[in-house]
Amino acid sequence: MARTAIVCMVLFATSLGLGACGSPAVRSDRMAPSPTAEMEFVVDSALRNSIGLTEVGGGEAPTEDSNVGDNELRQAVESALEKYGLFQSDSPKARFRLTVVLVRLSHPGADLDLTVNSQVRYTLTRADTGVVLFNDVVKASYTATIGEEFVAFLRLRLAKEGSIRANIAAFLERLKSLPMSGPPKQSAELAQ
Repeated sequence: MARTAIVCMVLFATSLGLGACGSPAVRSDRMAPSPTAEMEFVVDSALRNSIGLTEVGGGEAPTEDSNVGDNELRQAVESALEKYGLFQSDSPKARFRLTVVLVRLSHPGADLDLTVNSQVRYTLTRADTGVVLFNDVVKASYTATIGEEFVAFLRLRLAKEGSIRANIAAFLERLKSLPMSGPPKQSAELAQ
């Protein structure tokens, strides 16, 4: 009886390991926030159908252990801009240019609940004048609990996806109150 239990446990552990090898890295569709009533941009917003995504960088090489690469980050930001009605896919028609750089994505130690902190720099400029309207590092975090996902590496993946999703949502929230003219919006450390 004990031998059967050990064999079952070994088979179970092996299946978890094999599942990890074939599983995809972070998913960009899980990193793009969906609009809520509070987060929607007004119909006559100058940003509607006007933002071209020019550059995305700072990501780690995507691997099976849930790294966020440049391509995944680009897809997530682009998808969020589309969902909010802000994205302009035709670059010459874009009135605003957005550059996104992943500055930091924490890798927490082993724990039951995993919290990932993200720092992303967003720079929004006017295409016609080059005036910088927004240039700041947005910080966000997300905690994936053992209740959400039992397997640790999958829980880490959820935490990273959630942190990027929260970060993009925080950036979009700040964009809602952004004046389309005047001095650039930036953090105090940049102003020095």
